[in-house]
Amino acid sequence: MEISREILTRVTILDISVILMYIIGVVALAQKFRNVSIKFVRLFALIGITHLFFTFVYYFYTLNNVADSIGYYRRVLFLFDNWVDTFGQGVNFIYFTLYPLVKFFGFTYFGSFFFYSFLGLLGYYYLLKVLIDITKQKWANWFYLLLLPNIHFWSVAIGKDSLIFFAINLLVYTYYFKKSWYKYILPLFFVAFIRIHILFFLLIGFGLMQLLLNKKIEIAYKVFIFLFLGFTFYLLFPFLIQRIGFVDTESIISQLEDLESRKAQGGTTIDMSGENLFVKWISYLFRPFFYDARNLLSLIISLENIFWVFIFIKIFKNLRMKIFESYRNMYWFSFFCIFTITIPAAYLLYNLGIAVRQKTMIVPFLFITLFLTIYKAIPSK
Repeated sequence: MEISREILTRVTILDISVILMYIIGVVALAQKFRNVSIKFVRLFALIGITHLFFTFVYYFYTLNNVADSIGYYRRVLFLFDNWVDTFGQGVNFIYFTLYPLVKFFGFTYFGSFFFYSFLGLLGYYYLLKVLIDITKQKWANWFYLLLLPNIHFWSVAIGKDSLIFFAINLLVYTYYFKKSWYKYILPLFFVAFIRIHILFFLLIGFGLMQLLLNKKIEIAYKVFIFLFLGFTFYLLFPFLIQRIGFVDTESIISQLEDLESRKAQGGTTIDMSGENLFVKWISYLFRPFFYDARNLLSLIISLENIFWVFIFIKIFKNLRMKIFESYRNMYWFSFFCIFTITIPAAYLLYNLGIAVRQKTMIVPFLFITLFLTIYKAIPSK
């Protein structure tokens, strides 16, 4: 059943209340940094304003373009009569989280955006808490990187990216501050039901960190565990490939870049079957670049990718420097997760738009690795 524009653009008193509560939430979260520094209060306020701005941008963009968020809302509105029927992994989990908003509380399409957007904003809150602790509550201009627009854009909409950005940031926050075991349940539950393969890659990253740093494990056992992980990954690889985001594309980026017509023309849907994995990986992380830009959004993304190139150079430039012992687990866990998440995805790279969207999953690890590199590395003698 098609959904009319009137339904999509309907705004109620409840929606206005939700926006007001959103703004109050931004202010309340910003005030939590008052005991650190007024600069961090202002920073989070800027993060909140940026996030709110892109919530409106994404919402209005979907009204004139194909968007999966509309599909999610339409199915919940017309196809499901029971909340239990929506429960499941992947797309079904979006229906499960959206159903009570629409059916129980009467959220419109417009209002629903702000729920997912606020979860994305909570992701920034948890990430900022970690970064502030890494710097020992000292201000640095590096914090302005949290205002880069691309991740805000992809973490505001009704869909997987907002939820998984929240979940991964909550997970790293919980691990960094060594919270009680039961506090891992929510973020792991979210990751598992949004993208089960990402949970597997996170566990591999954690396993590699343990192999590297855990001195209690004998070398023979480390070799055995490494071989076991490699063999398990080999057996599960066909299943994981099916679960990689390349078969789970967001149609908004497809519409934006006109992927269907440009696939044959060599646009951002690119044939890299003849390229080695390293070239695919570099393309996954840093393209579209200037020569790939075909419209304003891709040009903006290419400008932002300059910062991502710089971040990686900064990390690898100091790779030989030792990290203070109390931070090594976090550093190497984040470092390995960057690769365990991106390399399998890069293996089947053909769509730069999907790569742009899926950076939401590695941004927490990138920022943490960068800040630990800058502030927790032992200076060379």
